[in-house]
Amino acid sequence: RSLTECGFIGCLLHPFTASAAMAEEEGQEVIFTENTAPDREIWDEKGGLIKKGAAEIAERDQDHVPEVKVLTTLGMFAVPVTAETTIGEIRQKVQEWKPEYSLEQIELVCKDKDAWGPLFNKTSRPRDDDETVESLWSDWDIPRRMMQVALWIKEKNEETGEW
Repeated sequence: RSLTECGFIGCLLHPFTASAAMAEEEGQEVIFTENTAPDREIWDEKGGLIKKGAAEIAERDQDHVPEVKVLTTLGMFAVPVTAETTIGEIRQKVQEWKPEYSLEQIELVCKDKDAWGPLFNKTSRPRDDDETVESLWSDWDIPRRMMQVALWIKEKNEETGEW
């Protein structure tokens, strides 16, 4: 399919090479990747993958700022944290981001520390304001790891006045 058939009018994705254009004319599928490189730069003489970029990744990791990702139906909101950051402080940041909701309406839900598999859903619950990032997340300071909390917006029951 052409780019216009896919709805990518006016977007330059990757330049076509002569061989790619010829392959497309012959009906062959052409796949472009983000980091196109010749095979000799990807595979060693024994067929093993050549690993590059570890130094660049390590350098980026030095600038790592731990964040808690607040998941919403509209996307994700990231809050920079330390080990001592509390759920209450994160709730306040969410309220600054979404001022249309009162602090009383905002509830953050996540799993218990190190819960996975079936325990992930079994231990997910609203969290208390005094719980800290470190008490909920073992890998809080490891680059490329993330803690996610779900944002729940509470509605007041008109009859009882309770949230």
